[in-house]
Amino acid sequence: MPVPFPDVPSGQIEAANVSIAPDGTKYVVPSGMHERLCRAVVPDAGEQTLDPKTELALAGWTSLHTDGMIGRVYIDAPDEFDGTAIVKRFARSHDAESIVMARHPSGEMNRWDAPSTVSLSER
Repeated sequence: MPVPFPDVPSGQIEAANVSIAPDGTKYVVPSGMHERLCRAVVPDAGEQTLDPKTELALAGWTSLHTDGMIGRVYIDAPDEFDGTAIVKRFARSHDAESIVMARHPSGEMNRWDAPSTVSLSER
């Protein structure tokens, strides 16, 4: 089944919810629609017991989202995700005051106080 959401326009990352496929393609995923994305791209997820963003991360997808209220960006990513530049761009585009990343399956958490301090190579 194809991805049921539009690609992020080239050079833009302003959407509040962006998911990055394992091949690097970025998609605009409306809030609350990660379940639909998960059903479309993770065929063996079945009756999920995990959060859809966790299921997506386990399948190689990265989900970036902002709460829009307190200036925080949240990221669910596979352990091997190394997209420092995209995380910084996304955080800057949403005036993030903090960034929190959960890696899957390790459960490792990373926190940064500003987009400029994000470094995914320091683990």
